[in-house]
Amino acid sequence: MSDTDINSLRDSRFSELERSVRNALLKQNSDLALSLLSRGALTLGSSDIHFEIAEHDVRIRMRVDGRLATVFSLEKKAYKLVLERIKYKAELKINITHIPQDGKYRIVDDDGTRLDVRVSTLPATYGETVVCRVLDSGRTIPAVEELGLMWTAKRAIDKVMNKKHGMILVTGPTGSGKTTTLYSLLCALNTTDRKIITLEDPVEYELPGIVQSEVDERDGYTYEAGLRAVLRQDPDVVMVGEIRDIQTAKIATQASMTGHLVLSTLHTKSSIETVERLMNMGLPLHVLASSVDIIVAQRLVRRICEHCRTSEPADSHQNHVIANIMSELGMDAVRKANKNGYTLHRGTGCEACGHTGYRGRVGVYEVLIFSDRVRDAIRAGSSPQKILEVARDEDLILMREDAVLKAMRGKTTFEEVFSVLEF
Repeated sequence: MSDTDINSLRDSRFSELERSVRNALLKQNSDLALSLLSRGALTLGSSDIHFEIAEHDVRIRMRVDGRLATVFSLEKKAYKLVLERIKYKAELKINITHIPQDGKYRIVDDDGTRLDVRVSTLPATYGETVVCRVLDSGRTIPAVEELGLMWTAKRAIDKVMNKKHGMILVTGPTGSGKTTTLYSLLCALNTTDRKIITLEDPVEYELPGIVQSEVDERDGYTYEAGLRAVLRQDPDVVMVGEIRDIQTAKIATQASMTGHLVLSTLHTKSSIETVERLMNMGLPLHVLASSVDIIVAQRLVRRICEHCRTSEPADSHQNHVIANIMSELGMDAVRKANKNGYTLHRGTGCEACGHTGYRGRVGVYEVLIFSDRVRDAIRAGSSPQKILEVARDEDLILMREDAVLKAMRGKTTFEEVFSVLEF
């Protein structure tokens, strides 16, 4: 986000929040100030609130559509009131400042609307810095059809979800939308004839009809221990928040081959890196080939604001990139039909998007389907590059290609694609 974007966001959307919070703190009402900040973050579409302490003051920033924007700064005396209220509500030790602490608090409105906030404190040079993750329990989980998957990928995922056993892995870095994708899949699977159990760290959104268990590694309740216990509960579908080690990987893959549908995540950058990571963990090749059905690698890019979206001709560099993508995808007819250039889109900026041109985010995906040829390549000990070549022969669309196609359809901009993905 440019300085202009940040300033326009501050001027048009953050000023009233700042005034309200300062007024509450002037009255020593730290509970109201924290509630205003938490609710304000939700209203502004922010996923996180950052309290960053410096030598003379404390900067408050919010992550909106994946980008940090400065809201305002607080004097240290005022911040102390907010910090103590955060730690009190999150049941953290107020007098402990030299080690990190984690917790969560809940705000409930008169109408029963609930807002959960996850808290992480960290000792820094000038005091404690805090990050609050805002979890909107009232948020609507998108249907699988709304995620933006290509129809071939969506069809393959539907096929696996209709099986009695198998494994779907969703991968990407922190903040790439993995949890949303998993919850969309779980909602689609959530029927009265299925027993679904999840292991999460933490439980971010409560899903009616699904048994959700929160791991706590400090008390010895790890993913590995939790997964062993879950499998004794006669589930049909199991969601493991993250595969972090070989023991969890072995139990999860074994479960997928013995009558369970397993969903999980890994922190890898691409679908083929996920295969490589599991290999490097020590998962036997025959187990990897037989247990996994689909790997969904993903990122989030900012969506063009629908209120101020305009079209414009692509420049020479953009036309060159698009033509190469069309050639890689075997879409020569499209390339030839647009020999005079392609049309792209952008947001001009308006009140609805805080004059940034973007509002919300959309997923870009790379879906590796474990076909017979891909499984054979894994069993044969082929290199990740060779496995990727086999998948490309079977129409694997790379993430950058999916992103460019979304930019051509007016979902995002070329600038956003290049800022998020590697080309």
